Amino acid sequence: MASTITSASVTHIPVWFQKEVGKNAYRDNIGLCQSEWLVRLKADSGHEGLTLGNRFVRADDGSIGALLEMLQERVIGLSIDDLLSVSGGVVSGPGSGTASLFGDHPWLSNAAFDLVGRESGVSAIDLLGGRVRSVIPAYDTTMYFQDFLDPEKGAAKCAEEAAEAKSDGYRQMKIKTGRGGRWMLPEAGMQRDADVVNAIRAAVGPDFDLMVDANFGYDGRLDLLEDFFRLTSDANVFWFEEMVNADVEDYKRIQEFQAKYAPQALIVCGEVDRNPISPVFQDLIDQGLIDGYQPDIVGRGLLGWMEIERELAGTNVRSVPHNFGNGRYGSALGPLFGAVSETFVSFEDERQHDHTYVTDGYAFKDGNYVVGDFTGIGLGINEETWSRDHAKHEAVVSAR
Repeated sequence: MASTITSASVTHIPVWFQKEVGKNAYRDNIGLCQSEWLVRLKADSGHEGLTLGNRFVRADDGSIGALLEMLQERVIGLSIDDLLSVSGGVVSGPGSGTASLFGDHPWLSNAAFDLVGRESGVSAIDLLGGRVRSVIPAYDTTMYFQDFLDPEKGAAKCAEEAAEAKSDGYRQMKIKTGRGGRWMLPEAGMQRDADVVNAIRAAVGPDFDLMVDANFGYDGRLDLLEDFFRLTSDANVFWFEEMVNADVEDYKRIQEFQAKYAPQALIVCGEVDRNPISPVFQDLIDQGLIDGYQPDIVGRGLLGWMEIERELAGTNVRSVPHNFGNGRYGSALGPLFGAVSETFVSFEDERQHDHTYVTDGYAFKDGNYVVGDFTGIGLGINEETWSRDHAKHEAVVSAR
């Protein structure tokens, strides 16, 4: 008899950065800590599947109560065999009766891959079609507006932290830009952006990839964006991300800047696309205006990213899943997907401290995550830590 899901729980888990993280173009200081809303789905076989409910809880109408109610009504009682359609050991899509569930809550498919894998004794990597690599490049994504945290040092503060990241083993870093969109006057913000990028390049040397991400901070100021491209043309930027909101005409201009000042760079966007691939991003893809596409790895889920890659097949657009805000859970799911994706570029690493999980299947070494062998998604729960810190905060529901 097939196993069924008999209970679900939601638990808030604080997750700590290695340092204080500053502003970006639109959001005030990130700080030292963020939250994971860990969802545990337990089956009567004793296996469980893990995912994060962050996207549900953070929605305007989200709450823990509403999340538990949804899990009780739509997830508890499901047969593990019915979660995913599997043929020849590979997932082809949602299972019998789960298309609507995963359409509404795509992040739940991560737990489905975890449960199906554990029940079958195989890895989610196998369920996704098998690995194409075991070593996954990773970039430090914590270079926010660190200069604002130490005004006396300014750009030199960012350069110091970049040098520290390099000494910690990283060989790639994403730098937040777009200061003139909100926090500085436009011209001064553009100049500071360029000063930071160039100072970091000087600090880390040539054999280190630098990405820049403006979080749309150059909207309406393509003149200043061209100045930024020009002033950083010697920095050998690896990619430019979301410099402005998705717009075909604006991206045509960006492509001109790319050709003139940074022909080696990729143009990437799409982390804000919650229902991919939405029309404006499809237009950018169809017209060859972007090189990488970025819906969130946890929020969109493994099943969702399978579909995205099917739609991207035949284009030159590569997979660059967003991961910021996904805590230590994302530090497994991102490299896992990187192990199976033919066009994966690099993993966005929040560099947060270990806490609740057993992560033996993933090891950071020389700027990469090395993905080992495991069942499911390769994450377990440290039961000692759970019992001490989290069990008392766990909210559990079962069949009515």
